[in-house]
Amino acid sequence: MENGTDPVCTANEPPFSHKIIGSLDLTGIFLFAILTLMTLIANLVFVEEVFYIYRKTPSSKRTIFIWINAAAPVIATTSCIGMWVPRSTMFTDFTAAVFFAIVIHKFMLMMIKECGGQKLFLSRFENDRFKISTGPCCCCCLCLPYVHITRRTLFLLKLGTFQLAFLRPVLMFLSIVLWTNGNYNLSDLTPNGAAIWINCFVGVLTIIALWPIGIMFQQVRVLLNCKKIIPKFALYEFVLILSQLQAAIINIVALQGIIPCAPPLASSARGAYMNQQLLI
Repeated sequence: MENGTDPVCTANEPPFSHKIIGSLDLTGIFLFAILTLMTLIANLVFVEEVFYIYRKTPSSKRTIFIWINAAAPVIATTSCIGMWVPRSTMFTDFTAAVFFAIVIHKFMLMMIKECGGQKLFLSRFENDRFKISTGPCCCCCLCLPYVHITRRTLFLLKLGTFQLAFLRPVLMFLSIVLWTNGNYNLSDLTPNGAAIWINCFVGVLTIIALWPIGIMFQQVRVLLNCKKIIPKFALYEFVLILSQLQAAIINIVALQGIIPCAPPLASSARGAYMNQQLLI
C-alpha cells in the first residue's frame, strides 16, 4: 500500500507506544537504548549537580541554580517520554516549554543575584544606563535612547521575563482545554484553527521575554565575566533555539509533507519523533 493511501498517513495521528516499539528493527532498538541511556546520564549528572550546589553555594542562590541547571535534563526527559509514548508528545512538549519559560525568568534573577542582589545592583549601577537597542526586539534600532537604571526600570525588566513564566502555563492550559473539545490541533495551522493563534502569541511573548535578558546581559557581562556569564548566556540561548525554533521548523516541514509518512508514524508524528531524538 502506498504511503499516501495508508490509513496511518491519512489519519495523521501518533501511534500507540506498543506499535512504535513493535516496529523497531535492530538499529531502532539500539537507537532507543542509547537515547534512553543518555537521558538517564543527564539526570544522574543533574542529581550530582544538586548535591554540589547544596554543599558549595549560599542558600540564597541554591534554588535559582537548581532551576537553571535542570533545563537540560527536563528537556531530555520529556523528549525521551515523548519518544517512547508518541501520543504524549503534546503534553511533554508543553511541560518542557513551560519549564523553560520559568528558567528564562530565573536566568534574569540569577544575573541580578550574582551582582549582589537588587540593592547592591542599583547602588553599583546608579549612574549608568541600560542599552535597550539589543536583540531580539530592537537590535537594529540604534537610535533608541539609553534608559536610567532605577528600581522602576529593573522591575520592568523582571516583569518582562515573568510575563512569559506566568502566561505560558495559562496558554498551555487553554490549549489542552481546547484540545479536549476538538478545537486545538497542532497539525491545523489554518486561520480558523486555535493552534496558529496560540503559537504566534506564545512566540511574541517569548521574544518580549528575551529582550530584558539581552538588556541585562549587556549591562553585567563585563562585571560577571569572572562567573563565565558569556558562555552560560550563549548556552541557554542555544538551548532555547533547539527546544523552540528547531521544533517549529520541523513541525512546519512535516506538515508540508517534506518529511514523508513512514507507518506507523504519520508525517507530523515522525517530525515530532525526529525532534525528540535530536533534543536528547
